[in-house]
Parts: sequence; structure tokens; C-alpha cells
Amino acid sequence: MQNAPSSLALVVFTVLSLSALFAQESSSAVTRATKPAQAAQPTPSPASEAHRRRSIPEVEDAMAKGEELLFKKHDARASIDEFKRAAKLDPWYGQAYMLQGLAQMQLQQWSDAQWAFEEAAKVEPGNAKAYLGAGSALNEQKNYLEAQKALQHSLEIHPDSAEAHYELARSLWGMGKWQAAEPHVRQAIAINKDYAGPHALMGNIYLQQEDAEAALAEFQECLRLDPEGSLAPSVKEIIAQIKKALGKG
Repeated sequence: MQNAPSSLALVVFTVLSLSALFAQESSSAVTRATKPAQAAQPTPSPASEAHRRRSIPEVEDAMAKGEELLFKKHDARASIDEFKRAAKLDPWYGQAYMLQGLAQMQLQQWSDAQWAFEEAAKVEPGNAKAYLGAGSALNEQKNYLEAQKALQHSLEIHPDSAEAHYELARSLWGMGKWQAAEPHVRQAIAINKDYAGPHALMGNIYLQQEDAEAALAEFQECLRLDPEGSLAPSVKEIIAQIKKALGKG
């Protein structure tokens, strides 16, 4: 391995600014975890079983309109009114809160999204994705300690969630605990090797370890997996700086 400590110091400084872009990665993680087909069958819980949903036409209509606006028309702002309408008509409908939170994440309304996911968790305590959403929203508000608690709870329910491992790693990274973040990043990659975000964070961790070659490989893999993603411009810049530091530019 070829190291260049003085040049890498600059690279690490640049990479740290990459954390600001992880917000969009966080939102996409929640998007993957709350697709209607997946979230329509939450884990049964005492609360949800005690308040088994009745089919209410007005609720189904609001949800259908909200999903069309959010997923087909990409109008997150308009969809929120429909999901709120559904939740008002049926306060025990966890999916209404889940999709409201997702729409608010897309609009970067972090505190509102946190509330929605926490409401989903109240009515469906066994819904790991609700805690994932709350943790993601807390990460974006830099409330890393509370995010850590929510994400650990999510993983207790569903240990094989790449998204939850990645978000927990982001919480730990945000608190400066990159050594503790490393196993969660590795687990996220092991579960889903095609998930770009964890590779960028793993690159950050390798730079903290002054392993430039390994960091370069991770950033290149992140770019290969998501060449047009929100992280791509910064990742390209970091790759160029690492190559220069290693004499490969």
C-alpha cells in the first residue's frame, strides 16, 4: 500500500464535507424501505392487532391518490395532504404515516417526517421501517444520539436491513465514532453490495485509517454503482485527489 499522509490530510478534510450530501442518500434509503408493496404488510403487533383496520372507502381513496401523486407524478408536497387525510380518517393506519414521512423526507422536512414515522411506530410497534424512518430523519437533524436509539430498535426487529445498518453507521460517524460505525457499514455492504451509499462511507473510514488504496476502491465502487447520484460529483473530486496523493493522477 502506498500512503501519502500530508496529501491525505487534505483529502480527509474534503471527504468530511461529503457528510452533508448523505441527506439525499438517507432519503433514498427510506424510499426503498417504504415502497407500498413492502410496507403494506407490517409486522403484527399487539396494538395493530387490537385495532384491526376496517376497510374505509374514503381512506382507500386518499391513499390511492397520495400514492399516485408521490410515486407516479412525483409531487411529494401534494401527496402529503392525502396521507394526512387518510390518517385523520383512520388514526391507526400506520402506512398513512409512513408515506407521509417519506414524502416529507423528500421535501427535507425532517422534523415533520420524524413525527410521522414516530406516529407509525406508535400504532405499529413491530414495524422496523418506522424506526428506520425516524432514525433517518433524526440523522438529518444531527440528533445522532436519538437516531442511534431508533435505529438500534429497528435492527432489533429486522437485523438484516442494509438501510438500517447504514443509517446507524451515519449516526455513529456523526458522533465521531468511526470505529464503531465500521462494522455496520460492512454489514450494509454484505447485505446489499449494490447499495452505493455505504461504499462512500466506507471510503471515509479507510481515509481515517490512512489506507488510501482501499478508500480509492470504495469511492470508485460507489461511483460505479450510482454514477448519476447525488454523491457522484463529490466522489469524483475525492477520487481525483486520492489518485493525485498516490501519484496516480
